[in-house]
Amino acid sequence: MAIAMVLLMLLLGSGLLHATWQQLDGALSLVTDERQFLREHHHALSALAWGARLSWPTQQGWHCQQQPTHGWRACILLRHNGEALLRGAGESSTGEALALWQWLTPVAEGRWQPLAHGWLDFCPLPLSESCLPDAG
Repeated sequence: MAIAMVLLMLLLGSGLLHATWQQLDGALSLVTDERQFLREHHHALSALAWGARLSWPTQQGWHCQQQPTHGWRACILLRHNGEALLRGAGESSTGEALALWQWLTPVAEGRWQPLAHGWLDFCPLPLSESCLPDAG
């Protein structure tokens, strides 16, 4: 009877340890995902800030510039109505980086200034394929 109780306690303890390990493993996965998101978000914000200070071509359409040291990529879409939309993204280990958006207003030839309250975490263009600089 005593041996059976000891075995039962060992089995219950082992099951509890296994369940705790699975829970910790799941939590670690969530922390890793959150850390990756925060890193990509920071890179996208940095790319937007960097891209807003650059000089850009004046032709309509998408124009992109790469910052190789930090892996930032800023792209601007010059539209026929004088608007400009800046897309900022960083490098990602998953292949598709988080992108953030900023409406811009012209300041001088090839220079733009971010609009107050013009920051977006989604592409405001009606066609999703218009949101990708390399798609067209």
